[in-house]
Amino acid sequence: MGTSRYVIRDTCRLFSRHLGLSLLTLATVASVFFLVGGSSLLALNIRKIAISIQSDLVVQVFVPNESSVAAVLDRLKDDERIAELKYISPQEGLERLRAKMGAQSKAVSLLGKNPLPWSIEVKVRSAALVADVVKQLSQMTEIDDIMYSGALAERLVAISALITNASIAIWLIAVLVSALVFYNTVRISIYSKRQEISVMLLVGATRSYVASPFILHGMLLGFLGAIISIISLHYGQNYVFNVIDSVLPFMRQHLQWHEVLILYENLICAGVAMGCLCSLFAVHSYIKHAAAPL
Repeated sequence: MGTSRYVIRDTCRLFSRHLGLSLLTLATVASVFFLVGGSSLLALNIRKIAISIQSDLVVQVFVPNESSVAAVLDRLKDDERIAELKYISPQEGLERLRAKMGAQSKAVSLLGKNPLPWSIEVKVRSAALVADVVKQLSQMTEIDDIMYSGALAERLVAISALITNASIAIWLIAVLVSALVFYNTVRISIYSKRQEISVMLLVGATRSYVASPFILHGMLLGFLGAIISIISLHYGQNYVFNVIDSVLPFMRQHLQWHEVLILYENLICAGVAMGCLCSLFAVHSYIKHAAAPL
């Protein structure tokens, strides 16, 4: 009980004696983890959009006449890669166009004769099969044109991979910067108490007893820095989502809470672990030197 009281008391003293340095360390850690968490959230959201596009992927096939529709449907009806086939007449296509245009649907009447062709919606069972299906469709002479969003999904996946790699690079830089800040903070704290530490070691205090306040100090700085970054990320993410929803409502791609919580848990664990390891290394080096026989 006395040991715990000493550790808590001395940890509080470390904060109060070096308040400016502790606050600077806290701000640095929070900023670094905010960048890491922000890049991770960006990568997760882009990947989610890409997966959503792929899972909702429909290949639009355009044909010149109704007889071509029947020929294409006959060739595709037994294809196991295809989940659903639906043909759309020019009239139905025109009605869909009017519905999409809403208040501006009157402009459709200016077109005069219906210019829309016959089309077929081909929905594949898996996004991985789209390329093969499109390749087969492009070889059919009955088909005039093919339209699908596979290229967009592929680009989004590539962008997501790029941002993920950038996030890893940011993680590495963050670890280095935070480690240096933690290490120097603990070293300054140790230096200010060097005489007290030497006396404690001389009277028989164990190394773990002496080191505990410094390690706890580093862990608390890492924990609080991660918490501040998480709060900033939470409100920042909500603000960005609200802006996107007001401008591009069809891009609404909110992450599930469990995905966000996993990221936040990782940030907290990383902050605590980094504070603990850096503090342990700094205090171990000093105590080892101080305890060495003269």
